[in-house]
Amino acid sequence: MNSDGSIVPHMAAERTENQVDFLAGGGDMGALMRAYDWRSSPLGPPSGWPQGLRTAIRILLNSYHPIFIWWGPELIQFYNDAYRATLDDQQHPRALGEQGRAFWHEIWHIIGPQVDQVMSGGGPTWHEDQLIPVTRNGELTYGYWTYGYSPLDGDDGIGGVMVICRDVTKDHQANIALREREAELARVQEIGSIGGLEVDLRTGFRNRRSPEYLRIHGLPPDAVNESHQDWVARVHPEDREATEQKFIEAVKSGVQEYSVQYRIIRPSDGALRWISVKSIIERDESGKPLRLVGAHTDVTEEVQSREALQRSEEQAKQLALKLAELNATLAERVREKTRERDRIWSVSRDLLMVADYSGAWRTVNPAWTQVLGWSETDLLDRTSRWLEHPDDQAKTIAEIEKLALGYQTIRFENRLRHKDGSYRWLSWTATPDNELIYCVARDVTEEKAAAERLKAAEEALRQSQKMEAVGQLTGGIAHDFNNLLTGIVGSLDLMQTRLGQGRTESLPRYIDAAMTSANRAASLTHRLLAFARRQPLVPKAVDANALVMSLEDLLRRTIGERLELHIAAAPDLWSTLCDPNQLESALLNLAINARDAMPDGGRLSIVTRNIHVGTITADTPALTPGDYICIAVADTGTGMTADVLARAFDPFFTTKPIGQGTGLGLSMIYGFARQSNGHVSIDSHVGLGTSVKLYLPRHEGAASEDVAGTQRDEHKSAGETVLVVEDEPVVRAVVVELLQDEGYHVLEAIDGTSGLAVLQGNAKIDLLVTDVGLPGMNGRQLADQARETRPDLKILFITGYAESVAMAEGFLLPGMEMITKPFDLDILSRRIRAMISV
Repeated sequence: MNSDGSIVPHMAAERTENQVDFLAGGGDMGALMRAYDWRSSPLGPPSGWPQGLRTAIRILLNSYHPIFIWWGPELIQFYNDAYRATLDDQQHPRALGEQGRAFWHEIWHIIGPQVDQVMSGGGPTWHEDQLIPVTRNGELTYGYWTYGYSPLDGDDGIGGVMVICRDVTKDHQANIALREREAELARVQEIGSIGGLEVDLRTGFRNRRSPEYLRIHGLPPDAVNESHQDWVARVHPEDREATEQKFIEAVKSGVQEYSVQYRIIRPSDGALRWISVKSIIERDESGKPLRLVGAHTDVTEEVQSREALQRSEEQAKQLALKLAELNATLAERVREKTRERDRIWSVSRDLLMVADYSGAWRTVNPAWTQVLGWSETDLLDRTSRWLEHPDDQAKTIAEIEKLALGYQTIRFENRLRHKDGSYRWLSWTATPDNELIYCVARDVTEEKAAAERLKAAEEALRQSQKMEAVGQLTGGIAHDFNNLLTGIVGSLDLMQTRLGQGRTESLPRYIDAAMTSANRAASLTHRLLAFARRQPLVPKAVDANALVMSLEDLLRRTIGERLELHIAAAPDLWSTLCDPNQLESALLNLAINARDAMPDGGRLSIVTRNIHVGTITADTPALTPGDYICIAVADTGTGMTADVLARAFDPFFTTKPIGQGTGLGLSMIYGFARQSNGHVSIDSHVGLGTSVKLYLPRHEGAASEDVAGTQRDEHKSAGETVLVVEDEPVVRAVVVELLQDEGYHVLEAIDGTSGLAVLQGNAKIDLLVTDVGLPGMNGRQLADQARETRPDLKILFITGYAESVAMAEGFLLPGMEMITKPFDLDILSRRIRAMISV
């Protein structure tokens, strides 16, 4: 081996083909072993190696399973191509021929005692889901492994150790994720959903039971209320005492979550069923139990599957012991190579098969019969087409064609039919060699089922949350908009009546009332869009410190003299990218909430700081790793209870008296933060106050400086031409009349097609004002086509609700701006004047 770790091939001069034929084949690792200079190793030339080592290496090189060997007192290392995949580029090929204790020094305290046990005659070992630290590219990581150590016979006793292993990290993590998702689903299940149950712990009666609960427990649909004793009577006699005791201890111990699994004898048909219960125990402030809300699930099939899996794993252990026994007798059967290979072939848990390039199966191991039920005679000398699921046949044929061209197959999946008519999912690894295809398949049906259960649990959770939000949203919208429309319609009716009576002195009061209701309706719409993350934002680079300081006078007037205002601005605060108007609105909303929470006086604090998010925490669960600014608004007010805090961001949820709040303030702030790629969190305790933290992403670049708006009456038109494209006649008429009053020459179009026709003409146009949501060709498509012939055309978009297209990054190009409906005509006039004047 050179100093840089590469292997230099040196073949022993005295070696003959029949002396080292045990090194034949084996893919890349076989080639490396044949090229290795073993004369410099404690083992010496391969021609002099002990028979036990030769036999073990022959097995290693001809196996598709990851196998590793330590040999001799120095624990010289050998491994095959399948095991090579578990090593990084710093370990391979350096690991070949190295001494085990030095090479695996960082984990020797774990595996060393296991190796010593086997080498000292203590017998084979078996380890499942073992957490092992593994170095990958210079970094120490952790993974879960299932492996077994088996003794190898030498000339004078045990000569070495054979390791058969598998990386089960993904399987382990998938099982954990499934358990966590199922637990989360149980917490949000409503009464009336699957197995829903509500128990009044003060009386012991089951107040509400969903139809699914009655079905699971074998009770009639019209079953009357039942007592604690009625439930206990259904529990299987062997589980009854332990199950009841666990329930009693959970109620008495003060825990909030309670789960148990037990058997029942169903009254309706006498069937024995396994029931899984996940419950939440609600308590008063003193900890006294009030109510239990739980979800009951029939898990009989899952329990049976788990027991079957345990039996399968026990069989796997037995197979591993059989393999160890086989290794112990290898030295005595060195001349029986065919018989040895047949034995390994027979006991393998994996499905082993050799096929030709047409796809016909030439030989299979017994595992096929164990997994699919078909005999060897049923399977041989025909392709798998008769077994394949109809939906998988085309992709299986394509995979065989790739193998015939020399490509390897890794983790190819398809479904084959069991003899009982059901289908099994198989995951394939295959390699072509000498006109034959060598295949290893593994039954992954249970893994697929677990993934589907996880997906179903996630979907059920999303649907439950969605339906709750929709119910709250529709009721709140109807209530608030009906109130606002009543104010508008009533004022207009009174105006019409007074005009008919010739009484005009009270018209300004009715106009003010209608405008107030209309503006409140517009504000409610903006809050709804903010909550739904659909409001059109105009993000700019913002200096949050400067923005907070500019609001100081307004904040002091808002909270009043009874409250103390404290602002602590970080001197090195980063710039952020957001809509400054929405940020101002969010801070004002938080200040008003804080003021209302401190009726007897207190302190309002606003603190800014930089933070770096490296990992997900309870405060920042929705933030991706990176840099953020944090604006914390804290008060010393009354605080929130746990129930109120849990619903703080819900739309239309408010604790204020009717008419004093819409319940959209915090939901609007939440929508603004998420739409700006940030997050908002609340920490509150009754009697101690509330702290709201607003996280916004860091922006690399200087903050924008606001330009003071110009007065409308100072900038009359100089006769410029404006094209207005709007499909709503009333809106179009208002905008056109405004521009004409200002002295502009106005062209108008009712949709994108007619507007494009005007733009493709010869008329001079200084500004295009277009609605985004036009029928057919939308406003952005119109703008793109207009700039093909008028590249310098200035464009002002008008939008009421432009969905994601109006918020997409890069929507507004240079020379484009956006204004949101409904808008003040003075603001529209100033925006148009400013754009034309540039």
